Amino acid sequence: MQYPLRGIKRLSRTLRRSVEMQIIFYKCHSGDAKYEVVLFEQANRIGGVWNYPAGCEENLEQDPASPFYSRMYKNMRTNLPTDLMCLEGFPFPQGSRSYCDVQTVNNYLEGYAKHFHLSEHIKLSHRIVNIAPQIGDKENTRVAAIGPRWTVTYEDLQQSSETSEIFDAVLICTGKYHSPYIPEISGLKHYRGPILHSSEYRDPEQFRTKTVLVIGGGPSATDITTDMATTAQQIIVAKRKNGSLFHKNQLPNVLETTMPKTFNEKEVVLEDGCSVPIDTVLLCTGYRFNFPFLSEECQVEASRGRVSPLYRHLVHCVYPSMAFPLLVALVPITPLLDCQVKYFKAILDGQVQLPSTDDMLLYNASDYHRRTSDPKGSPRQVAHGLPEEAAWAYLNELGKEAGFDPYDPVVPQLTKAAFEAIFSGNPAYKEHLLHRIDANSFKHIKATA
Repeated sequence: MQYPLRGIKRLSRTLRRSVEMQIIFYKCHSGDAKYEVVLFEQANRIGGVWNYPAGCEENLEQDPASPFYSRMYKNMRTNLPTDLMCLEGFPFPQGSRSYCDVQTVNNYLEGYAKHFHLSEHIKLSHRIVNIAPQIGDKENTRVAAIGPRWTVTYEDLQQSSETSEIFDAVLICTGKYHSPYIPEISGLKHYRGPILHSSEYRDPEQFRTKTVLVIGGGPSATDITTDMATTAQQIIVAKRKNGSLFHKNQLPNVLETTMPKTFNEKEVVLEDGCSVPIDTVLLCTGYRFNFPFLSEECQVEASRGRVSPLYRHLVHCVYPSMAFPLLVALVPITPLLDCQVKYFKAILDGQVQLPSTDDMLLYNASDYHRRTSDPKGSPRQVAHGLPEEAAWAYLNELGKEAGFDPYDPVVPQLTKAAFEAIFSGNPAYKEHLLHRIDANSFKHIKATA
Protein backbone atom coordinates (compact mmCIF):
# COMPACT_ATOMS: atom_id res chain seq x y z
CA MET A 1 0.00 0.00 0.00
CA GLN A 2 1.29 3.51 -0.82
CA TYR A 3 0.60 6.26 1.66
CA PRO A 4 0.23 9.91 0.65
CA LEU A 5 3.25 12.10 1.27
CA ARG A 6 3.22 15.87 1.29
CA GLY A 7 6.48 17.79 1.42
CA ILE A 8 6.87 21.43 2.37
CA LYS A 9 9.74 23.81 1.93
CA ARG A 10 9.52 26.92 3.97
CA LEU A 11 11.75 29.10 1.82
CA SER A 12 11.88 32.81 2.27
CA ARG A 13 14.35 35.61 2.77
CA THR A 14 17.17 33.50 1.44
CA LEU A 15 20.29 34.10 -0.59
CA ARG A 16 20.14 30.48 -1.63
CA ARG A 17 17.12 30.75 -3.86
CA SER A 18 18.54 27.74 -5.72
CA VAL A 19 17.80 25.54 -2.70
CA GLU A 20 14.05 25.55 -2.82
CA MET A 21 13.76 25.32 -6.58
CA GLN A 22 16.15 22.39 -6.74
CA ILE A 23 14.09 20.62 -4.07
CA ILE A 24 10.92 21.21 -6.05
CA PHE A 25 12.69 19.96 -9.17
CA TYR A 26 13.67 16.67 -7.58
CA LYS A 27 10.34 16.03 -5.95
CA CYS A 28 8.18 17.09 -8.89
CA HIS A 29 10.26 15.69 -11.73
CA SER A 30 11.45 12.43 -10.19
CA GLY A 31 8.44 10.56 -11.52
CA ASP A 32 7.31 10.07 -7.94
CA ALA A 33 3.59 10.84 -7.85
CA LYS A 34 3.29 10.45 -4.08
CA TYR A 35 5.00 13.77 -3.49
CA GLU A 36 2.94 16.93 -3.29
CA VAL A 37 5.28 19.89 -2.90
CA VAL A 38 4.53 23.38 -1.61
CA LEU A 39 7.04 26.21 -1.31
CA PHE A 40 6.36 29.29 0.83
CA GLU A 41 8.11 32.54 -0.07
CA GLN A 42 7.32 35.75 1.76
CA ALA A 43 8.66 38.02 -0.99
CA ASN A 44 6.47 38.79 -3.99
CA ARG A 45 9.00 37.52 -6.53
CA ILE A 46 11.43 34.72 -7.21
CA GLY A 47 15.10 35.37 -6.52
CA GLY A 48 15.31 35.96 -2.78
CA VAL A 49 18.18 38.25 -1.89
CA TRP A 50 19.57 37.89 -5.39
CA ASN A 51 17.15 40.70 -6.16
CA TYR A 52 18.54 44.24 -6.34
CA PRO A 53 15.30 46.22 -6.65
CA ALA A 54 15.05 49.88 -7.57
CA GLY A 55 14.96 51.98 -4.42
CA CYS A 56 16.94 49.56 -2.24
CA GLU A 57 19.77 52.13 -1.90
CA GLU A 58 17.46 54.53 -0.06
CA ASN A 59 15.56 51.83 1.87
CA LEU A 60 18.12 49.82 3.81
CA GLU A 61 16.45 48.39 6.90
CA GLN A 62 13.51 46.59 5.34
CA ASP A 63 11.38 43.59 6.23
CA PRO A 64 12.16 40.61 3.95
CA ALA A 65 8.65 40.90 2.47
CA SER A 66 9.33 44.50 1.41
CA PRO A 67 9.75 45.22 -2.32
CA PHE A 68 12.99 47.05 -1.40
CA TYR A 69 14.57 44.16 0.54
CA SER A 70 18.01 43.07 -0.61
CA ARG A 71 21.27 41.69 0.71
CA MET A 72 23.19 42.56 -2.45
CA TYR A 73 25.16 45.60 -3.51
CA LYS A 74 25.13 47.31 -6.87
CA ASN A 75 28.45 46.07 -8.26
CA MET A 76 28.48 42.65 -6.64
CA ARG A 77 29.71 39.69 -8.67
CA THR A 78 29.73 36.05 -7.63
CA ASN A 79 32.90 34.71 -6.03
CA LEU A 80 32.36 31.26 -7.53
CA PRO A 81 32.20 30.55 -11.28
CA THR A 82 28.83 29.83 -12.83
CA ASP A 83 29.80 26.20 -13.51
CA LEU A 84 29.87 25.66 -9.73
CA MET A 85 26.56 27.49 -9.24
CA CYS A 86 24.28 26.15 -11.97
CA LEU A 87 21.55 23.69 -11.02
CA GLU A 88 21.19 20.22 -12.47
CA GLY A 89 19.82 20.17 -15.99
CA PHE A 90 20.02 23.92 -16.53
CA PRO A 91 23.37 25.60 -17.28
CA PHE A 92 23.90 29.33 -17.32
CA PRO A 93 23.40 30.85 -20.80
CA GLN A 94 26.31 30.53 -23.19
CA GLY A 95 28.51 33.59 -23.14
CA SER A 96 27.97 34.25 -19.43
CA ARG A 97 31.04 35.50 -17.58
CA SER A 98 32.51 32.97 -15.18
CA TYR A 99 31.91 35.45 -12.34
CA CYS A 100 28.62 37.13 -13.09
CA ASP A 101 26.62 39.99 -11.64
CA VAL A 102 23.49 39.94 -9.49
CA GLN A 103 21.04 40.47 -12.34
CA THR A 104 22.48 37.53 -14.29
CA VAL A 105 21.93 35.21 -11.32
CA ASN A 106 18.42 36.56 -10.79
CA ASN A 107 17.57 36.05 -14.46
CA TYR A 108 18.99 32.54 -14.28
CA LEU A 109 16.81 31.58 -11.31
CA GLU A 110 13.70 33.01 -12.94
CA GLY A 111 14.57 31.10 -16.12
CA TYR A 112 15.04 27.89 -14.16
CA ALA A 113 11.63 28.21 -12.52
CA LYS A 114 9.99 28.91 -15.88
CA HIS A 115 11.79 26.10 -17.71
CA PHE A 116 10.73 23.45 -15.20
CA HIS A 117 7.24 24.90 -14.55
CA LEU A 118 7.89 25.35 -10.84
CA SER A 119 5.82 28.47 -10.24
CA GLU A 120 2.63 26.47 -9.71
CA HIS A 121 4.22 25.02 -6.56
CA ILE A 122 5.35 28.36 -5.11
CA LYS A 123 3.19 30.51 -2.84
CA LEU A 124 4.63 34.03 -3.14
CA SER A 125 3.83 36.66 -0.49
CA HIS A 126 3.29 33.94 2.12
CA ARG A 127 5.11 34.17 5.44
CA ILE A 128 5.56 31.21 7.77
CA VAL A 129 4.30 32.13 11.23
CA ASN A 130 4.83 28.91 13.15
CA ILE A 131 5.96 25.31 12.68
CA ALA A 132 5.30 22.70 15.36
CA PRO A 133 5.60 18.89 15.43
CA GLN A 134 2.45 16.86 15.94
CA ILE A 135 3.64 14.85 18.92
CA GLY A 136 1.58 11.72 19.54
CA ASP A 137 -0.03 11.86 16.11
CA LYS A 138 -1.41 8.44 15.17
CA GLU A 139 -1.73 9.06 11.42
CA ASN A 140 -0.78 5.90 9.55
CA THR A 141 1.66 7.18 6.94
CA ARG A 142 4.92 5.80 5.68
CA VAL A 143 6.80 8.87 6.92
CA ALA A 144 5.39 8.40 10.43
CA ALA A 145 8.08 5.78 10.97
CA ILE A 146 10.71 8.46 10.26
CA GLY A 147 9.40 11.44 12.20
CA PRO A 148 6.28 13.39 13.13
CA ARG A 149 3.98 15.32 10.86
CA TRP A 150 4.06 19.10 11.17
CA THR A 151 1.50 21.82 11.73
CA VAL A 152 2.51 24.78 9.60
CA THR A 153 0.80 28.12 10.11
CA TYR A 154 1.34 30.72 7.41
CA GLU A 155 0.11 34.19 6.56
CA ASP A 156 -1.08 35.31 3.15
CA LEU A 157 0.45 38.79 3.11
CA GLN A 158 -1.81 40.03 0.34
CA GLN A 159 -5.03 38.83 1.97
CA SER A 160 -3.91 39.41 5.59
CA SER A 161 -5.18 35.95 6.53
CA GLU A 162 -3.67 33.00 8.42
CA THR A 163 -4.01 29.31 7.58
CA SER A 164 -2.73 26.14 9.24
CA GLU A 165 -1.99 22.94 7.34
CA ILE A 166 -0.43 19.59 8.17
CA PHE A 167 2.60 18.32 6.26
CA ASP A 168 4.55 15.09 6.48
CA ALA A 169 8.00 16.59 6.00
CA VAL A 170 9.54 20.03 6.33
CA LEU A 171 12.71 21.48 4.83
CA ILE A 172 13.97 24.73 6.33
CA CYS A 173 15.76 26.58 3.55
CA THR A 174 15.87 30.17 4.74
CA GLY A 175 19.66 30.29 4.74
CA LYS A 176 21.78 32.49 6.97
CA TYR A 177 22.00 35.84 5.22
CA HIS A 178 19.22 37.74 6.97
CA SER A 179 20.11 38.37 10.62
CA PRO A 180 23.38 40.37 10.80
CA TYR A 181 25.86 39.33 13.44
CA ILE A 182 27.04 42.37 15.44
CA PRO A 183 29.96 41.41 17.73
CA GLU A 184 31.15 43.21 20.82
CA ILE A 185 33.94 45.52 19.65
CA SER A 186 36.05 47.34 22.21
CA GLY A 187 35.08 50.99 22.53
CA LEU A 188 32.72 51.07 19.54
CA LYS A 189 29.92 52.43 21.72
CA HIS A 190 31.89 55.69 22.01
CA TYR A 191 31.86 56.31 18.26
CA ARG A 192 29.19 58.79 17.14
CA GLY A 193 29.45 58.44 13.36
CA PRO A 194 27.48 56.08 11.06
CA ILE A 195 27.85 52.36 11.80
CA LEU A 196 26.66 50.07 9.00
CA HIS A 197 26.60 46.32 8.48
CA SER A 198 27.73 44.90 5.13
CA SER A 199 24.08 43.98 4.47
CA GLU A 200 23.42 47.74 4.18
CA TYR A 201 26.22 48.44 1.71
CA ARG A 202 24.86 49.30 -1.73
CA ASP A 203 26.93 51.71 -3.80
CA PRO A 204 30.53 52.99 -3.50
CA GLU A 205 29.36 56.49 -4.43
CA GLN A 206 28.01 57.03 -0.92
CA PHE A 207 31.59 56.82 0.37
CA ARG A 208 33.27 59.11 -2.15
CA THR A 209 36.18 61.02 -0.52
CA LYS A 210 35.32 59.36 2.84
CA THR A 211 37.58 57.52 5.26
CA VAL A 212 35.97 54.20 6.14
CA LEU A 213 36.88 51.61 8.77
CA VAL A 214 36.00 48.11 7.58
CA ILE A 215 35.93 45.46 10.31
CA GLY A 216 36.26 41.88 9.09
CA GLY A 217 38.59 39.67 7.09
CA GLY A 218 36.30 37.43 5.05
CA PRO A 219 35.16 37.47 1.41
CA SER A 220 32.61 40.24 2.04
CA ALA A 221 35.24 42.53 3.52
CA THR A 222 37.55 41.81 0.59
CA ASP A 223 34.93 42.32 -2.10
CA ILE A 224 33.36 45.44 -0.59
CA THR A 225 36.74 47.04 0.11
CA THR A 226 37.75 46.44 -3.50
CA ASP A 227 34.50 48.01 -4.70
CA MET A 228 34.68 50.97 -2.32
CA ALA A 229 38.35 51.68 -3.05
CA THR A 230 37.30 53.22 -6.37
CA THR A 231 35.72 56.19 -4.56
CA ALA A 232 36.85 56.34 -0.92
CA GLN A 233 39.74 58.51 0.17
CA GLN A 234 41.04 55.85 2.55
CA ILE A 235 39.86 52.45 3.79
CA ILE A 236 41.23 50.90 6.97
CA VAL A 237 40.60 47.16 7.11
CA ALA A 238 40.78 45.83 10.67
CA LYS A 239 40.82 42.06 11.12
CA ARG A 240 41.81 39.42 13.67
CA LYS A 241 43.79 37.15 11.36
CA ASN A 242 47.34 37.82 10.24
CA GLY A 243 48.21 38.04 6.59
CA SER A 244 47.19 40.43 3.86
CA LEU A 245 43.90 40.24 1.98
CA PHE A 246 45.32 42.15 -0.99
CA HIS A 247 48.42 42.21 -3.13
CA LYS A 248 50.93 44.80 -1.96
CA ASN A 249 50.32 48.27 -3.45
CA GLN A 250 47.36 46.96 -5.46
CA LEU A 251 44.95 49.22 -3.58
CA PRO A 252 47.07 52.20 -2.47
CA ASN A 253 44.26 53.77 -0.44
CA VAL A 254 43.73 50.62 1.66
CA LEU A 255 45.50 50.09 5.00
CA GLU A 256 45.32 46.66 6.64
CA THR A 257 45.69 46.45 10.40
CA THR A 258 44.74 44.48 13.49
CA MET A 259 41.52 45.01 15.43
CA PRO A 260 41.10 48.52 16.88
CA LYS A 261 42.22 49.27 20.41
CA THR A 262 39.21 51.54 21.05
CA PHE A 263 37.21 54.46 19.61
CA ASN A 264 36.33 58.01 20.51
CA GLU A 265 33.51 60.11 19.07
CA LYS A 266 35.08 60.67 15.65
CA GLU A 267 38.20 58.50 15.55
CA VAL A 268 39.41 54.95 15.71
CA VAL A 269 42.38 54.22 17.96
CA LEU A 270 44.61 51.59 16.37
CA GLU A 271 46.68 49.03 18.24
CA ASP A 272 49.82 51.21 18.04
CA GLY A 273 47.92 54.04 19.77
CA CYS A 274 47.55 56.14 16.63
CA SER A 275 44.16 57.88 16.31
CA VAL A 276 42.67 58.18 12.82
CA PRO A 277 39.59 60.29 11.99
CA ILE A 278 36.95 58.18 10.24
CA ASP A 279 33.62 58.95 8.58
CA THR A 280 31.95 55.51 8.78
CA VAL A 281 32.37 52.09 10.37
CA LEU A 282 31.35 49.19 8.12
CA LEU A 283 30.92 45.84 9.87
CA CYS A 284 31.69 42.89 7.58
CA THR A 285 31.08 40.49 10.45
CA GLY A 286 28.73 37.98 8.88
CA TYR A 287 25.34 36.70 9.93
CA ARG A 288 23.76 34.41 12.49
CA PHE A 289 21.23 31.63 12.08
CA ASN A 290 17.74 32.61 13.14
CA PHE A 291 14.49 30.65 12.82
CA PRO A 292 11.83 32.67 14.70
CA PHE A 293 9.01 30.62 13.17
CA LEU A 294 10.12 27.34 14.78
CA SER A 295 8.20 26.61 17.99
CA GLU A 296 9.97 25.49 21.16
CA GLU A 297 8.59 22.01 20.53
CA CYS A 298 10.82 21.78 17.46
CA GLN A 299 13.82 21.53 19.83
CA VAL A 300 16.12 23.43 17.47
CA GLU A 301 18.98 25.54 18.81
CA ALA A 302 20.42 28.18 16.50
CA SER A 303 23.34 30.52 17.10
CA ARG A 304 25.80 32.57 15.12
CA GLY A 305 27.31 29.60 13.34
CA ARG A 306 25.50 26.43 14.37
CA VAL A 307 22.12 24.71 14.06
CA SER A 308 21.58 21.76 16.37
CA PRO A 309 20.83 18.88 16.78
CA LEU A 310 21.51 17.74 13.22
CA TYR A 311 22.69 14.42 11.84
CA ARG A 312 25.15 14.90 8.98
CA HIS A 313 24.59 18.67 9.13
CA LEU A 314 21.16 18.11 7.59
CA VAL A 315 18.59 15.90 9.36
CA HIS A 316 16.97 16.75 12.71
CA CYS A 317 18.25 14.11 15.14
CA VAL A 318 15.04 13.93 17.18
CA TYR A 319 12.54 14.64 14.39
CA PRO A 320 14.10 13.32 11.14
CA SER A 321 11.13 14.45 9.02
CA MET A 322 12.66 17.94 9.27
CA ALA A 323 15.84 18.90 7.43
CA PHE A 324 18.03 22.00 6.98
CA PRO A 325 19.70 21.91 3.53
CA LEU A 326 22.81 23.89 2.67
CA LEU A 327 24.06 24.86 6.12
CA VAL A 328 27.45 23.36 5.29
CA ALA A 329 29.99 26.08 4.50
CA LEU A 330 33.20 26.08 2.46
CA VAL A 331 31.60 23.83 -0.17
CA PRO A 332 30.29 24.89 -3.61
CA ILE A 333 26.51 25.20 -3.63
CA THR A 334 25.56 22.89 -6.49
CA PRO A 335 27.13 19.54 -5.49
CA LEU A 336 26.20 20.07 -1.84
CA LEU A 337 22.59 20.90 -2.64
CA ASP A 338 22.32 18.08 -5.14
CA CYS A 339 23.58 15.49 -2.66
CA GLN A 340 21.66 16.71 0.37
CA VAL A 341 18.30 16.82 -1.42
CA LYS A 342 18.80 13.35 -2.89
CA TYR A 343 19.86 12.02 0.51
CA PHE A 344 16.84 13.43 2.34
CA LYS A 345 14.48 12.15 -0.34
CA ALA A 346 16.08 8.71 0.05
CA ILE A 347 15.30 8.89 3.78
CA LEU A 348 11.67 9.72 3.07
CA ASP A 349 11.51 6.94 0.48
CA GLY A 350 12.83 4.42 3.02
CA GLN A 351 16.02 3.78 1.05
CA VAL A 352 18.26 5.11 3.84
CA GLN A 353 17.84 3.73 7.35
CA LEU A 354 18.92 6.30 9.92
CA PRO A 355 20.70 5.41 13.17
CA SER A 356 18.82 5.59 16.46
CA THR A 357 18.04 8.99 17.96
CA ASP A 358 20.72 8.48 20.62
CA ASP A 359 23.33 7.59 18.01
CA MET A 360 22.45 10.62 15.88
CA LEU A 361 22.67 12.91 18.91
CA LEU A 362 26.07 11.40 19.72
CA TYR A 363 27.19 12.03 16.13
CA ASN A 364 26.01 15.65 16.37
CA ALA A 365 27.95 16.30 19.59
CA SER A 366 31.13 14.38 18.75
CA ASP A 367 31.40 15.81 15.23
CA TYR A 368 31.11 19.35 16.55
CA HIS A 369 33.66 18.75 19.31
CA ARG A 370 36.12 17.03 17.00
CA ARG A 371 36.12 19.72 14.34
CA THR A 372 36.06 22.78 16.60
CA SER A 373 38.70 21.50 19.04
CA ASP A 374 41.17 20.75 16.24
CA PRO A 375 43.39 23.83 15.65
CA LYS A 376 43.16 23.10 11.92
CA GLY A 377 39.42 22.48 12.03
CA SER A 378 36.43 24.78 11.80
CA PRO A 379 36.07 27.79 14.12
CA ARG A 380 32.95 27.75 16.27
CA GLN A 381 31.31 30.47 14.19
CA VAL A 382 31.57 28.11 11.19
CA ALA A 383 30.40 24.98 12.96
CA HIS A 384 29.16 23.48 9.69
CA GLY A 385 32.31 24.36 7.76
CA LEU A 386 33.98 21.49 5.93
CA PRO A 387 37.41 22.04 4.34
CA GLU A 388 37.78 20.64 0.84
CA GLU A 389 38.88 17.06 1.56
CA ALA A 390 36.35 16.69 4.38
CA ALA A 391 33.65 18.10 2.12
CA TRP A 392 34.20 15.56 -0.64
CA ALA A 393 34.31 12.75 1.93
CA TYR A 394 31.00 14.00 3.33
CA LEU A 395 29.33 14.04 -0.09
CA ASN A 396 30.74 10.60 -0.90
CA GLU A 397 29.22 9.25 2.31
CA LEU A 398 25.80 10.66 1.43
CA GLY A 399 26.02 9.18 -2.06
CA LYS A 400 27.15 5.78 -0.81
CA GLU A 401 24.31 5.52 1.71
CA ALA A 402 21.60 6.73 -0.68
CA GLY A 403 22.91 5.02 -3.82
CA PHE A 404 23.88 7.87 -6.14
CA ASP A 405 27.08 9.30 -7.63
CA PRO A 406 27.70 12.52 -5.68
CA TYR A 407 29.64 14.57 -8.26
CA ASP A 408 31.64 14.42 -11.47
CA PRO A 409 35.43 14.08 -11.17
CA VAL A 410 35.94 17.63 -12.47
CA VAL A 411 34.06 19.23 -9.57
CA PRO A 412 36.84 18.96 -6.92
CA GLN A 413 39.39 20.17 -9.48
CA LEU A 414 37.26 23.14 -10.46
CA THR A 415 36.55 23.93 -6.81
CA LYS A 416 40.24 23.90 -5.90
CA ALA A 417 41.03 26.35 -8.69
CA ALA A 418 38.11 28.59 -7.66
CA PHE A 419 39.14 28.67 -3.99
CA GLU A 420 42.76 29.37 -4.87
CA ALA A 421 41.56 32.35 -6.90
CA ILE A 422 39.41 33.66 -4.03
CA PHE A 423 42.28 33.57 -1.55
CA SER A 424 44.94 34.77 -3.98
CA GLY A 425 44.66 38.36 -2.79
CA ASN A 426 44.11 39.49 -6.36
CA PRO A 427 40.66 41.02 -7.01
CA ALA A 428 41.25 40.53 -10.73
CA TYR A 429 40.38 36.86 -10.31
CA LYS A 430 36.78 37.76 -11.15
CA GLU A 431 37.98 38.54 -14.66
CA HIS A 432 39.29 34.97 -15.05
CA LEU A 433 37.62 32.41 -17.28
CA LEU A 434 37.05 29.28 -15.22
CA HIS A 435 34.93 26.94 -17.29
CA ARG A 436 33.96 23.28 -17.14
CA ILE A 437 34.69 21.43 -20.40
CA ASP A 438 33.22 18.03 -19.51
CA ALA A 439 32.83 15.64 -16.56
CA ASN A 440 36.60 15.29 -16.23
CA SER A 441 38.24 18.56 -17.26
CA PHE A 442 38.05 22.36 -17.15
CA LYS A 443 39.97 25.34 -18.48
CA HIS A 444 41.29 28.30 -16.49
CA ILE A 445 42.40 31.44 -18.29
CA LYS A 446 43.74 34.04 -15.87
CA ALA A 447 43.33 37.77 -16.31
CA THR A 448 46.59 39.63 -16.82
CA ALA A 449 45.56 42.78 -14.96
